[in-house]
Amino acid sequence: MTAPRATPTFTETARRAQIVASAIATVNALGYHRASLAEIARHAGIAKSAIVYYFGSKDALMELVMTEVFTKLGATVVAAVTAATGHRTRLRAYAESSLRHTEAHPAEIAAAVTVAVSHRNAAGTPVYLEPAEEDTALLREILSAGMAAGEIRGTDPATAVAIVEALLDVPVTAVQRDPAAPLAALNQEVLHALDRWLRP
Repeated sequence: MTAPRATPTFTETARRAQIVASAIATVNALGYHRASLAEIARHAGIAKSAIVYYFGSKDALMELVMTEVFTKLGATVVAAVTAATGHRTRLRAYAESSLRHTEAHPAEIAAAVTVAVSHRNAAGTPVYLEPAEEDTALLREILSAGMAAGEIRGTDPATAVAIVEALLDVPVTAVQRDPAAPLAALNQEVLHALDRWLRP
């Protein structure tokens, strides 16, 4: 069997996107462990061999799902923070962009988090337990700079990062329970709680 070209054609790109979308839908419908390549292929209306051709294995496909979903989320957050000035404004931009992205892409976020919790790396460690220094670097920088300037409540930056992430995970948990869950009001409450807690 010939491997896909280094530069995929339009048709190959569309087929890969179709498979990723089907993987997301299947994970949300059946859970990580029941989302086999056969089930994903059935959802996509293609042969299982097509998924093997493009991705090689379920592990590779699930890792790509996580990478694509979280990369898009990260790009959205970075763009919002870059456009903001002032420590509290940057923090607000970070939180708002993350919450709005989850609201706009609930199925993708729900599936990626499910995979992160269930998928294990080569050492057998769940992906969500892997070191996340790089993932939290921007938030840690915003909080540390804001605390140093006296604009954000002074506390241990690592603790602040953990609390902010926990608050931003509230809507994520909601869409894991129901990808169609309304998030607008919940997101506003999360922003309100975040603003009050970090106010100096």
